[in-house]
Amino acid sequence: MIHDVVRPLLMTGLFSLGMLLGSAPVTAQDAPRQEADPFAAVLYPPELIMQHARAIRLTDDQRRSIMGQIQQVQNRVLGLQWQLAEQMQALKQTLGGTRVDQDRAIDQLGSVLETEKSIKQAHLEMLVRIKNLLRPEQQTELARLRDAAAAERNDFEPQGES
Repeated sequence: MIHDVVRPLLMTGLFSLGMLLGSAPVTAQDAPRQEADPFAAVLYPPELIMQHARAIRLTDDQRRSIMGQIQQVQNRVLGLQWQLAEQMQALKQTLGGTRVDQDRAIDQLGSVLETEKSIKQAHLEMLVRIKNLLRPEQQTELARLRDAAAAERNDFEPQGES
């Protein structure tokens, strides 16, 4: 259930950023290569915690607090996602004409980026709060389980692919 709630929220933010970044051609020489999720090694998504709740001995209080954090971010981000969709549509319309009002387009882009920033900030705040709910030994065990699962996935990759 947690997975069904959190993943769409995270994916929406990443998708909208990808749409903006994907529209500008960039070569490998132009920018340094960035890992897919630079914070994955230091934060713990709720679905990972819930998947390993027994292994890390998650308490009922911790579970309730995590669920509360998820609900809080869901409520906050839903309105922002609607706002972002409207802003993206307006920007698309501005860019769709034969002549583009550059100042208007840049202002609209600024609004889109501010809304995306708010969505990403809400997600980061949630992940930090959740991490702070976990005891150090729980964090250590989660990191071990996450790394073991990643190593297992890499073992199953066909040879010659990266």
